[in-house]
Amino acid sequence: MNNSNSISEELFNFPCDYPIKVMGQDCKELNTNICAIIEHHTGKLHPSQISSKKSSHGRYISYTVRIIATSKIQLDHIYQELENSPWVAYVL
Repeated sequence: MNNSNSISEELFNFPCDYPIKVMGQDCKELNTNICAIIEHHTGKLHPSQISSKKSSHGRYISYTVRIIATSKIQLDHIYQELENSPWVAYVL
């Protein structure tokens, strides 16, 4: 993976608390899709792990999902799947 979201293994002591920020148009499919992708790699998310903020005009929404990351490979897979989702506009 040669993009800016590639995670350097040396920067983290796995396992660690890790925030994933995802943005897209405000629709229920975005939340459902994000959760399904992340849960595929981490297990069930608790609602307290997810926060959201709508844009000033309410058309877009950003989600921050805090996970316990276990490896660089896990994070790379999550980012790749999120980037491939038609519901997701940006992943940070």
